[in-house]
Amino acid sequence: MFEFLGQVLNKMHDDKKKLKTNTVLYGHLEEGRWHTHLQPPLHNEDITKFEEESKREFPAEYKEFLAFNNGCYLFDILRIAGKEADTYKGLSIEEEGHLAFDLNTMDNLYRSKRTPTTHFIFADSLVKNAYYVIDSEMRILEIEVRTKKVINSYEDLKSFLNEILIEGKRNINDGIYYEFK
Repeated sequence: MFEFLGQVLNKMHDDKKKLKTNTVLYGHLEEGRWHTHLQPPLHNEDITKFEEESKREFPAEYKEFLAFNNGCYLFDILRIAGKEADTYKGLSIEEEGHLAFDLNTMDNLYRSKRTPTTHFIFADSLVKNAYYVIDSEMRILEIEVRTKKVINSYEDLKSFLNEILIEGKRNINDGIYYEFK
């Protein structure tokens, strides 16, 4: 179901690089900076173990996403968390810098007393000053970091990712790239 993400990115970019961790980088900007990267998939037993270690059940769509990509970073717009690496041993600085952002860290960053327990926090955007949850109806909610108010809603994870792809393509066509210092 989520194989479309890699397929679209492969069609969009001639400039890509595969690391020995199997992370694929897209859109080389400068000095080792890439605007997009996809982590390799997790196997079903790794997803089950990840859920057990996290002490919570993941939404079905998120588990399906992990089976295609253990997190990603899209167009400097969106970061989807995954399972952090078991070890950094033997990895280059570039490989370490392009590992999955830890899901539990993501949850700790944005969970507050006002966050419903049914909201599964899985992604964020520094550009939009927002984080993203999967609610009990499997919709994706975009929540403003400061106010904790819902500012957008998407039918499901696939339609949400399609919107990010559209925005990313538009930014590339318009020459818009974000600088983070």
